[in-house]
Amino acid sequence: MLAAIVVCGATVFTSCSDDKDSVSDNLAEKIIGSWIHTSTDGKYTPTNRKSIHTFVKTGSGLKMYNTIAITGDNDPWWVYRQEMDVTIEGNHITMQTTYDDGKRVVTELDVTKIGVSEMEYQTVTHIIQPDGKQIDIDSRTELFTRVTRDYSNDVLGTWEGSIKEGQSAYDDNLKHRWEFKADGTYVYYCFENGQWKVSANTKNEYFVDGTLICTRWTDPVNYPGQELREWWEITSIENGVMTWNALREEADGTMHTIEFKMTKVE
Repeated sequence: MLAAIVVCGATVFTSCSDDKDSVSDNLAEKIIGSWIHTSTDGKYTPTNRKSIHTFVKTGSGLKMYNTIAITGDNDPWWVYRQEMDVTIEGNHITMQTTYDDGKRVVTELDVTKIGVSEMEYQTVTHIIQPDGKQIDIDSRTELFTRVTRDYSNDVLGTWEGSIKEGQSAYDDNLKHRWEFKADGTYVYYCFENGQWKVSANTKNEYFVDGTLICTRWTDPVNYPGQELREWWEITSIENGVMTWNALREEADGTMHTIEFKMTKVE
């Protein structure tokens, strides 16, 4: 998977120019669509830190809808398609929004490369807390890849499956069932004593944006008092078979991939 990303990036960027005038030419049209975070400063982005930017035209110009999935921080994010105002000057893009808790976020991008499938930019982020305290996230280079599929409706229903490659932090390597509902909740089933039973898990919530599926839940039996989260990328849904992949980062910085496969239960 990583090799494919590198090859794709090399192919796309051969047709791009580092010249800012060339990048800014018709930039408001080029960025329309959905883009998923692929790497930061040349390092691949773990799936549990992915975000998706969706740029759309409006009567007054542009809007961006931001989906961000971050775990492992003191301030984890659970954001699905937050609307952000967008302004473009040359190759410089400013995006800003205020969240329900009063926190204001301003993100500035200087697009350096953009092609049919990939976009690269230098970016800084300013987070202004309701009390006026400002947190600045240092400049970094981010690579985003265009998202061409939206699986938000395709996941609906009940699916049965297990890990096919790698090891997931909360998985027991047994088959389970997930019933994804249209209201953003799901039911998790375990196979016990020859029959499927609803697990003791609570707060089973999810959302799908493009190819990114984000889940959170509580497990009072094995992880009492904790909210657990996992993100996956849906690589395909075809002929009743759904496949997920995830890039996970260990505490020592090493990366590994996990594949999950499940079949639709009629």
